[in-house]
Amino acid sequence: MGHHLRKDPIHKESNSKMQKNSYEKLSKKSKIIWLSGLFDGEGSFGIWSKGVGKKRSFAATIEMSDEDIIKRFQDMFGGAVWKTKKKEERFKQLWRWRCVGDRAYDCIDKMIEYMGTRRQEKYHVVKSDILSR
Repeated sequence: MGHHLRKDPIHKESNSKMQKNSYEKLSKKSKIIWLSGLFDGEGSFGIWSKGVGKKRSFAATIEMSDEDIIKRFQDMFGGAVWKTKKKEERFKQLWRWRCVGDRAYDCIDKMIEYMGTRRQEKYHVVKSDILSR
């Protein structure tokens, strides 16, 4: 059998207060570490363009259904947050955060040391490719 949370009002209220306030109580460094873990699993970064022949730029982005979590990236690193278009009505609403250019580099520079080896290697290749141009 799976674990079930109690559904009484007291348990629900105390649980939501704990979750809401826990992140806010973290130091800036701890918040960056927390965001890095989420970004490592769900985010992406790279060089993209908005079409053939368009200027290419470095960007960092993450998309999920939790608007409050997405806004934590904007609060920490700047950038833009927006509601995405649903592919089908039955799907959850998704929110996307995106940072572009120097701001995106600054953002990843702050998070990269807390990410896995695969991301660190990719960032090293992307950054050295840009610097060598």
